[in-house]
Amino acid sequence: MDELEKILAAEIYRRFLIKYDNNKSAFARASDCRESTIRRIFKNEQSITVPLLLRICNALDVTASEILNGIVFAGENKK
Repeated sequence: MDELEKILAAEIYRRFLIKYDNNKSAFARASDCRESTIRRIFKNEQSITVPLLLRICNALDVTASEILNGIVFAGENKK
């Protein structure tokens, strides 16, 4: 898993804790995926596809742009 995916998973996790109070089962249902998928994402063991990202964002009541906006990772060229 590359660094950007890890940062993305961390941002999703941060928002998940606020909205779902660590209830992975409820979050998985709202994201229309398995709880094991959510656990693997949070452990950085699974990549996030675009369709899954969109479902996760929907469950978090945010847009993908909001999640991705401002994410800076070490491999990015600074301007």
